[in-house]
Amino acid sequence: MNFENLKECLDMFISRDKVPGLDCIVYKDHKEIYRYTAGFADKEAGRKMQGDEQYLIYSMTKLVTCISALQLLEKGKFLLNDPISRYLPEFEKMKVATNEKASSDFDKVATGKGLGEKASDISVRDAKKPITIHNLFTMSSGLDYDLRSPAITEAIKEGKKTTRELVCAMSENVLSFEPGARYQYSLSHDVLGALIEEVSGMTLGEYMKKNIFLPLGMENTFFDVPKDEKLLLKMAALYTPDENRNPKKRELSCEYNLTEEYESGGAGLCSCVSDYATFLDALACGGVGKNGERIISSASIELMKSDHMTGMERISDFEDFVPGYRFGLGVRVHTDKSRSGALSPYGEFGWDGASGGFSLVDTKNKISLTYLQHFMGWERRSRYEITNALYSCLD
Repeated sequence: MNFENLKECLDMFISRDKVPGLDCIVYKDHKEIYRYTAGFADKEAGRKMQGDEQYLIYSMTKLVTCISALQLLEKGKFLLNDPISRYLPEFEKMKVATNEKASSDFDKVATGKGLGEKASDISVRDAKKPITIHNLFTMSSGLDYDLRSPAITEAIKEGKKTTRELVCAMSENVLSFEPGARYQYSLSHDVLGALIEEVSGMTLGEYMKKNIFLPLGMENTFFDVPKDEKLLLKMAALYTPDENRNPKKRELSCEYNLTEEYESGGAGLCSCVSDYATFLDALACGGVGKNGERIISSASIELMKSDHMTGMERISDFEDFVPGYRFGLGVRVHTDKSRSGALSPYGEFGWDGASGGFSLVDTKNKISLTYLQHFMGWERRSRYEITNALYSCLD
């Protein structure tokens, strides 16, 4: 295998897109077959990438949350079609906007170009359908991505700090549409994190550590910016583009972790490339890590990478943003080569992060790719470019 095309693609991200630094690992059947690191972890300090940097991975957290929840599904702790109110009673009586107008936060939140906002300020009615756990996995709950909603802001003022407390405050928000009707990028996976806490009896971080991180040997993955000084020194600086798309350093913090005690199942993890690559390799190999530890069944992975948008009144909300892909249980799933123009096989899946991270899992060929950078405001085309570069190298 000659990885020159992939190297050229990654170098292009630095030259064309002005990415300060990046790191990429490709695994095939538990073996690392490619690694490339380039650029700076901190341009101002002159600190070059060493390959052991820590990153805020933002929405790449969602994949870990979904696997955590699927583990509990396997144990019979809940069913996908259960209403979430069975476990979080605050969500029993929801209100929905009368005109069912969805917000356009997908591009803004997913690519790190801004935070979410309230979908609309309009009249409401009682929701006719309950939010199901399936709706949370598939982001068809009707929730939005407004981190500054009055309900959340007021709950924090009242001294509520934990994941469970603040997620339940989200139940006061008005839904953008009837649950199950369409896709909307939202705080659904934060609510899924609270479900994990409720049925497991652990905090989300404790659950992930016991059931995913420790079994796979992921020693440097946890919620929020590290408090350990040695790990803090390994944090890649965080950048946003200025008006000329030059990287401008910003505060190193994760606004999605709403308080010090809140653990965002949607965007709160900090990790490193080697840890996350170990996680993706396990998924690519049927749920078994390179150390032989199984974290999930192959049946659950098949369920995750199935098309779960069937039956929605609208699917264009997702397909227009990720052409050629449908949404599974928390992941994009390749379904249409004529629209995607992607060289990866059908069923390839993964998700991205707001600072430009990208994950790819291919169970057919037992291949995974982990890419992390630390530059917000990335362009959507890059996910297709890196995919095509990878598969051109595998012949």
